[in-house]
Amino acid sequence: MKIGQSAGKSYAYILGVYLGDGCVTHSGDGYPLFRLNTIDEDFALAVKKALNDLVDNPVSISCHAVKKSSKPNWVLCCCSTELSRHLVDVTDGKKKIPDVISRWDRGMKISFIEGLMDSEGYVASDNRFETARRFFMGFKSCDVWFYDFVALLDEVGIAHGKVTEEKPRKEGYKIPRRIYIKIQSFYDSGARFNIARKQNRVNEFVDNPAYTQRKIGRRLPSETTRRSA
Repeated sequence: MKIGQSAGKSYAYILGVYLGDGCVTHSGDGYPLFRLNTIDEDFALAVKKALNDLVDNPVSISCHAVKKSSKPNWVLCCCSTELSRHLVDVTDGKKKIPDVISRWDRGMKISFIEGLMDSEGYVASDNRFETARRFFMGFKSCDVWFYDFVALLDEVGIAHGKVTEEKPRKEGYKIPRRIYIKIQSFYDSGARFNIARKQNRVNEFVDNPAYTQRKIGRRLPSETTRRSA
């Protein structure tokens, strides 16, 4: 198995995905395995490609219908005991961003950020305006390493707003934290989403800056909700 900076951007991306939507669980035989559940097939395929660069173990992707949802669920599994144990150990069970990342080159840091943004980042479009579509990019998480992620954005020069804290959904739940990210800065940094429905909105914003940023038209009475991803 390839790990660390010598393993390249694929390792950095998988580490970001693991801290985000990925997890380590166990097979029916009790062996640890890397797993990802997502509604985006292209996300699952990007993760599979990165895993194939790191391990020789087979990577499977299956699709299942989900109750109360029109979108199917894509399940990726990689039965690599070595990779699974490494991910758990280096992140202390998803409790921290490994210190070594601060010593990586900029390209590796960007790949790690892409893994987290594919997992928990979003790009929202607001269609309540007659002459303009406004876009918002952000990252939301309850994890204790949230502020370390913000520091990493600063290190690579991705501009953002202030951190805001939200009320937990239920008493005893972790506090959700959110940060808005400047779309143009994200794009200019070289970072990209591997999920088309997110990246397409970024591209539309970048390709049509006057349309998206200058004139904010009157609200349309029939459209009052924000569509987010």
